[in-house]
Amino acid sequence: MALIRTIRILWIIVAFLGLVGFIIFFFTVFNKAYYNTSFQINPDLASKFGDFFGGFIGSLFAITSTLLILVTLIKQNIDNKKSQTGSNFFKMLDYHTENVKQLSISHIDPARKEDKIEGRRAFVIFKLQLIELFGVVNKIKSDLKLKLSDDEIIDIVYVAFYYGIDKDWEKFTDNKLSRYKQGNEIAKLLLEAKNFDSKKIGRTNQTSLSSYFRNLYNAVKLIDSDQYLTIEEKKQYIKILRAQLSNPELYVFFFNIVSRFGKKWKESEYIERYELIKNIPSGYLGDYNPKDFFSMTYEEDEIN
Repeated sequence: MALIRTIRILWIIVAFLGLVGFIIFFFTVFNKAYYNTSFQINPDLASKFGDFFGGFIGSLFAITSTLLILVTLIKQNIDNKKSQTGSNFFKMLDYHTENVKQLSISHIDPARKEDKIEGRRAFVIFKLQLIELFGVVNKIKSDLKLKLSDDEIIDIVYVAFYYGIDKDWEKFTDNKLSRYKQGNEIAKLLLEAKNFDSKKIGRTNQTSLSSYFRNLYNAVKLIDSDQYLTIEEKKQYIKILRAQLSNPELYVFFFNIVSRFGKKWKESEYIERYELIKNIPSGYLGDYNPKDFFSMTYEEDEIN
């Protein structure tokens, strides 16, 4: 931002000096001391005019030329910085694509346990697991007569989805849910539901998704924190990133950012500033409406 302000100041100075030079030149040429309407050249008058023009006006234009060169050099430096940021962004985008391609998980349905779900299709399975967990947590809420907000239900579901549910780390789950009243009871009932349900609702997804969301956040942060890009240029870059996200990815992403795992996203205000989830279809999140959580112009609003 400092260099951009410097360029603006230099342009103002250049424009001012150019205008001053033009005005002085105009008044000098038509000044009675130098102006001669005859067709004969007065050597003495021409000499005085040349000395004045070369000494003052010439110096003024020399300064202006130097400033123009300086502006050009600074602008080239800014363009190089922008180009470097763009190059790094697209590398992170490539890494994001590779991250998705390398995903390989098993189906949550035991009847299809031999099936290997790879690449972007893995997010369809993540979505199915989340749907199952929402059913379990809402039943626990009803059974224990808990007063849980939508945000709290989402957080409990995503903690179970991300870390998994298993007897071996029951204390760990207890600790993660300790912020809630009867958190240990919730953890216990989650484990019971996991053991009762034939589907693999308790599978951990931390290994599969940690680097995915970390890279996604850092790609947005790279663009947002760049001091040389304009807000419109930043939005164009993030628009490219947003276009890479499939609907199942947006489904998982939404619940990630609403839960405790989305703390950095919410604090930085990236979601609303760059409308990162504007492409979520209407009704796609089941009982949850993204408009209740994030204010932006959604794609369906533009269509309607």
